Amino acid sequence: MKVRDAMSGSVSTVRADTPIPVAASMLHGHGTVPVVDGQGHFLGVAAEADLARGLLVPDGWQVELDPESIVAAVTRQAVVIARPEDDVVDVVAAMLDRGVRSVPVVDGERVVGVLTRHEVRGAER
Repeated sequence: MKVRDAMSGSVSTVRADTPIPVAASMLHGHGTVPVVDGQGHFLGVAAEADLARGLLVPDGWQVELDPESIVAAVTRQAVVIARPEDDVVDVVAAMLDRGVRSVPVVDGERVVGVLTRHEVRGAER
């Protein structure tokens, strides 16, 4: 089975200049959100843990978020990416090896979907 057969074509991306709180609200349980530039070219991913670090405030503290707290500050290269024509078994093996729950599916420079462990389990049925 190919990635294109199992991936979700519905994927939220964020631009590198998106404020961290906005990006954190777009995770939808995936663990990462793909980051794109102004032309929609894939740059990397913003991980849930990195986004959360910018949001966590101890009880009782009043902290104003730095207006410069944007996704670009926490964007990293994706540990694993997939292409639509990749074999699902190979991608899932890489996901398990690297401990990631979801991977962006990239065609050329564009994010065209996301592949999650949940979607792979659903495609097996």
